[in-house]
Amino acid sequence: MPLRGAILTSLLLLFAMACFQTLGQDKKPDEAPRLLLSSPLGVTAGVASKVVLRGLRLDQVSEVRVGEPPVSVKILSKSKVAVPQKQDVNRVGDSQIEVEIELPKEAKSGEIAVTVVAPSGTSIVHQLFVDAMPLVAEKEPNDGFRQAQEIKVGDVVEGTLHQSQNVDVFRFEGTAGDKIVCEVIAARRGSGLDAALTLFDSRKQLIGSSDDQPERDGLSGWSTRDSRFEFVVAATGIIYVVLQDAHDLGGPAHPYRLRVVKADAK
Repeated sequence: MPLRGAILTSLLLLFAMACFQTLGQDKKPDEAPRLLLSSPLGVTAGVASKVVLRGLRLDQVSEVRVGEPPVSVKILSKSKVAVPQKQDVNRVGDSQIEVEIELPKEAKSGEIAVTVVAPSGTSIVHQLFVDAMPLVAEKEPNDGFRQAQEIKVGDVVEGTLHQSQNVDVFRFEGTAGDKIVCEVIAARRGSGLDAALTLFDSRKQLIGSSDDQPERDGLSGWSTRDSRFEFVVAATGIIYVVLQDAHDLGGPAHPYRLRVVKADAK
């Protein structure tokens, strides 16, 4: 009897394992749409904002939901899109939706949740920034010192590295003794941009540079690709900020925000 019991137990275990493996093989992969990033990274309260949402299986989406309770969103177009050369489809997506979002004027600054719905399921939440006032828009051409876009301390620039080997250059007036922070917000919001910042003084002499950051303050994985450079202005005059991708990549999946603020600013 003990031997028969052991044999029976072994047979039951083998049967259970076979059933488990079969179930695992039959299980279909997650086919719900995936939101990876938005361009621009946010919207302005009280303004009808056009936003391109990029991800996987977005050409199948029938509804876009923003906020709770959901704000009405108009779908303008949806399509498959090309994956830029040498880039990971799971990072930059292969489809997109262009939508128009209009939040009420009284919407608070911060973030708002976005989800999309398709016959295959509902995406996980993606966060959009909400701003009380419009940001400074990046303007081309701004590809060198002579074409540097003029900004000021306190500005937040909303832009995109539109193509491979694209460089965006900005200039602002620095005051001697001020501690300034230049920070890129991109990878932590799903952007494909691996940002690199380089700063120069009015004589085009190098002040310093920043590439990847260590893991800290909630930054980890891809998010550490966002650059941040803090420095004290040595002499009053023009400071140049050069923003590029560390691998010279670019395209519609490379939106960013560039903050140029005093170090004590929030």
